[in-house]
Amino acid sequence: MASIGGLSATASSGMNSASSIRGYGGLASGLDRDSLIENMTYATRSKIAAQKQKMQTFQWQQTAMQNITSKLYEFSSKYMSYTSSSNLTSSKLFSRNLVTALGDNSKYLSVSGSGVSADTISVLGVKSLAKNAQMSSNGVVSDQTLKTGSISNNLKDTIPLDMVSGDTMYITYGTKTYSVTLSSAYDYSSPEAAVASFNKALSDVTIGTDKTLADVMEVTETDGYLKFVHKEEDGTGNNLVLSGCTGDLLTDLGFMAADEKFGDLSAERIMITKEGLKGEIKKAEFQKDTSISDILSGKKISFSYNGTIKWITLDEYAGSSDLGAVKADLQSKLDDAFGKGRISVELKADGSTKSYFAFSTTMPGGDSGSDTSSSLAITAADKGILGDAANTVFGIRSGESNRLNLSASIANSGLKDVGGTLDGEMVIENDGKSVNLKDLGLSWESSVSDIMNAINNSKELGIKVSYQSNTDKFVVQSTEQGAGGQIELKGNLASVLFGAENTNYTVEQGQDAVILVQYAGSNTTSEITRGSNTISMDGLNVTLKGTFGYKDGKYVEGTSAVTFNASVDTDNTTSIVKEMIDAYNEALDLINSEVNQKPDRDYTPLTDEQKEEMSDSQIEKWETEAKKGLLFNDTDLRGLADSLRFIIPSGFRADLEKMGITVSTSYKDNGKLVFNETEFKAALGTDPDAVMQAFTATVSKNEDGTTNAGGLMTSMKTIMDRYASMTGATKGILVEHAGSVYAPTSVLKNGMQTQIDSIKNYITQLNKKLATEQDRYVSQFTALETLISQMNSQSGYLSSMFSS
Repeated sequence: MASIGGLSATASSGMNSASSIRGYGGLASGLDRDSLIENMTYATRSKIAAQKQKMQTFQWQQTAMQNITSKLYEFSSKYMSYTSSSNLTSSKLFSRNLVTALGDNSKYLSVSGSGVSADTISVLGVKSLAKNAQMSSNGVVSDQTLKTGSISNNLKDTIPLDMVSGDTMYITYGTKTYSVTLSSAYDYSSPEAAVASFNKALSDVTIGTDKTLADVMEVTETDGYLKFVHKEEDGTGNNLVLSGCTGDLLTDLGFMAADEKFGDLSAERIMITKEGLKGEIKKAEFQKDTSISDILSGKKISFSYNGTIKWITLDEYAGSSDLGAVKADLQSKLDDAFGKGRISVELKADGSTKSYFAFSTTMPGGDSGSDTSSSLAITAADKGILGDAANTVFGIRSGESNRLNLSASIANSGLKDVGGTLDGEMVIENDGKSVNLKDLGLSWESSVSDIMNAINNSKELGIKVSYQSNTDKFVVQSTEQGAGGQIELKGNLASVLFGAENTNYTVEQGQDAVILVQYAGSNTTSEITRGSNTISMDGLNVTLKGTFGYKDGKYVEGTSAVTFNASVDTDNTTSIVKEMIDAYNEALDLINSEVNQKPDRDYTPLTDEQKEEMSDSQIEKWETEAKKGLLFNDTDLRGLADSLRFIIPSGFRADLEKMGITVSTSYKDNGKLVFNETEFKAALGTDPDAVMQAFTATVSKNEDGTTNAGGLMTSMKTIMDRYASMTGATKGILVEHAGSVYAPTSVLKNGMQTQIDSIKNYITQLNKKLATEQDRYVSQFTALETLISQMNSQSGYLSSMFSS
């Protein structure tokens, strides 16, 4: 073990080493100046080391005591806080809150809540269940057909095919590579529109907090030539590099020749600078006139049938000019994918030179007619098939189905029976209250979804509209419960969406729940009416599931009544009490181990010099031993341990013993609690009130002045608050002494911290004193070296004189 007088401590530790003393010594005298100064400052350095050891001891003691207060606080928070579900200081866990319904008709209702009145109420019958007023379509509301846009009957005809939508380019910024996908929802019909769409795509890619690719890069255009520009105001120094693309995107944009490969491009060709991307070799080509046969031949389309998605691959149509060939191919491929006769493909005329495909679901086998229960959608396809009508073959977006398209206007949504004209005001009325959606900023071109949301958000109408895709029906429900809600739809918008009552839809008026109850000790029965199927009665919450006991609206005498039984949830309460006692014993173990363990005086905190001569594992083992016994016989902890040893109140000792809670008779256990689950469950089931009293009773005084002890948890709370309270101007005894992270203001303001701060100030003073001593000795040795040097010089001169 290194001695305190060793010469290896650093200046920062207050023990300056030889290398830290300024200047050079011993050049003339041959003296080991630094060792001499080290020995001459030994007393001051020893004081610094001793104060550091003393401060380390206080810090360890502080941490050890904070561990105890944390344990006590966490115990209190879990078992004594009113916000905790495990709170044993309230009556909740001991109350008869486990309520069950009894009797032959108990299946028609469920019950929860407080069991205080459970024995006093019987439900003799349920006359009706509550339901809100509701309207539902009588049949399907869409045309049940998935339609494409108009397509030329001649496959050799061309369309301006969109060349870039759906493709992705990869941009590396700094060390990360980002994907920029050119959404098919954007416009690429002209260079100007394409540039705006490119920059919008860049703004969709996040590269950091509140930053997108559009913040460091932009796309510009001049005479049809594109530029990818690295913005000068970027200021990060990160490079911006084009890292690749899908398809022929870079060729279409004019950055590569048709015969070039991206991997062959030089680093200079892919570096995006403030001047742009070099190699803009031709004008960008956003659209190209392409024959319908070329677009469709060999391409893939994804269909979803009742949630099952399958891809089909079209044939080659190079030798055909008839759109009918595509229709026959689609029908064959869909039959193979989903089964023959389940999906019908029709080609319907749309003028003299164009047609459209109509996909519908049908009944397979010998049945005929449409299958209104099945859903069909086109979910994806190769480039050129899906998208805007002007530059794709099908002219519809992915996701189109044989159900209502809620993202489209009413006219384009596929609504089967539009009952009215789509112009003028957009009025919908219910129960005498009217709303004009045009006053809300909507029009007949607004999407069906936006129209439904506007109706639902108009509270004065008191209705909620929904569309059920599986059944293809509208449902309108009243927001008022029970009989209080009304569905009386009027107005031109209501006619357009829903049609006429009794023809296109049926209304079921609202209804209240009615139950017949009888209270114990009374021969009188009462019918209770509510707008909801959950009825609260004297703390019981009864939820109705069905009707019983009534016929033709009249009560049937002799019907078996539903009664209620309330009991304590013994399993849950027992489990919590067991956990509490285990946690209590664990805390008691920690306290007693700290207060009873004697320190080993051979192990003191290591000095900085000593640590330098030891390995990390040696230091760890040493400090483990040095931390033992730091709180031995601490007055505050001894008081806490003694208080906990007699935690069971004398007035409830016998009662708690009958409930299975006793104090260990072993002296080594230092007052640990012993818990018998079987006896506790039995006591809780027999007399829960007595158990609750033994736990939660408050301290009280009798008229004669004598005091009644509180229950077990009351006793625990009193002691925990005295020693570990985190609130109030004056905290718990241990918190005031050592502080706690659970009381932030106490961390820097407690008894131990005051002592630690005092030692720190003293160490600062000693370090200043050490520096002064070192400077003084350095000056003295420097003067000595100078004098000796002069004497050596004179001696040499005299010697040379005599020798000559």
